[in-house]
Amino acid sequence: MTSTKYKKVVVVFKRTKYELDLETYGSVQAYKEVARQNPEVFERTFESHERQLESRKFLKSQVFPKADFVFRENFDPEGGAKYDLIVAHGGDNHFTYVAHLAGNTHLIGCNSDPDSSVGALLGFTADELKDAVQNNFAQAQVESWSLLDTEIQYPNGTKLKTVPAICELSIRNNSPDLTSRFWISYQGKKEEQKCSGLLVYTGAGSTGWISSCFPKKFPPFSKHEPFFHVYSREIRVKSRETEFSLADFRALDQVEVISEMNGGLAVDSLTERHYPFPPYAKATIRLSPEKLFVIVPLKRGEFMQDLPYEIEQKRINGTVIVQIKGRMESGPLDRITQTILDEMVGTDRKHLILDFSELRYISSLGIRMILDVKMNLQKRNKEMALVGVTSSILQVFHLLGLSNAFQFYADREEALKSFEEPSKS
Repeated sequence: MTSTKYKKVVVVFKRTKYELDLETYGSVQAYKEVARQNPEVFERTFESHERQLESRKFLKSQVFPKADFVFRENFDPEGGAKYDLIVAHGGDNHFTYVAHLAGNTHLIGCNSDPDSSVGALLGFTADELKDAVQNNFAQAQVESWSLLDTEIQYPNGTKLKTVPAICELSIRNNSPDLTSRFWISYQGKKEEQKCSGLLVYTGAGSTGWISSCFPKKFPPFSKHEPFFHVYSREIRVKSRETEFSLADFRALDQVEVISEMNGGLAVDSLTERHYPFPPYAKATIRLSPEKLFVIVPLKRGEFMQDLPYEIEQKRINGTVIVQIKGRMESGPLDRITQTILDEMVGTDRKHLILDFSELRYISSLGIRMILDVKMNLQKRNKEMALVGVTSSILQVFHLLGLSNAFQFYADREEALKSFEEPSKS
């Protein structure tokens, strides 16, 4: 990118979880009382809050001393056009919220707490942004991200255009316990589907919620590609002979979805961007002629993310050992799933050990993907064990109610020994 100095800048802050919780509970004492069953979670939330406050101060004093600063609830929906540059300071979810208001103005995602969140859509930390500004963004580039336009036509004839989706659309029943039912049409094909919900996603969303879906045909793809993908989650079939051609496909043209449920359409997983989708409502989804212009460091490449984890694997007789290092929080987590399942192909590979001894953090999405691996192996009568799990990561399993769903061992030797017991043969 040519050396550029932005004159009119606005930084849009998101309130921290601690600030929002404090508003909900009214006082620190009341907040602590509510959180007394999980004091570690309270402390982690407060520590993140303090780091984010420091990051705000740093941006104001060291990076953009002449910029405007505003919390997102006070950011004028039409205000993006008044600026040369918009900086979204928060996480991925906040980035997409601000992006909906950016228009054609250049946008930067700044991670407000890189110690607790990787941020797959965020190009900079506060320190990196300071360096970029000092160098007039000479080592940065402007990417043009594809967007999704959606128009909903309601049974009474009313039409509504949603905000453009940066990452994904989610269409599902408003009751999570009920099946999502709809007709989907694409290029002359039409199918009635019953599933857990429909995901329609861009390249920016190809490392998001879709990462927890398995199996699927397509790997992550670039944010600027002139197509989008459609995926029906946990689709139901009446017989093994049933085949769906519109359950996992690449769309080059518009897609239509007609509701058969009391459903909703959510844009980029934002509660503020949720639209009613009742029976007989029709959603028409297509690529937008507009683009989102995002500034990212040159070093990040077009996927704008260095993987926050490493995978190493080895075999000991019929046991595959996979060690995951770093953080299982964002990025294309489905690569972990695919790597593991690829390693387990073959009748001679009966046992899997996942070594978490150098895993520093795992999100609920990461645990869900590990659970998907276990369920896949169970169907093939193969066993899995987790070793080296730290107390902080074990706490995440407890919070999700999944501590009894896995076999935990202190180390690889103990797990290998358990596989050799007669009852395990």
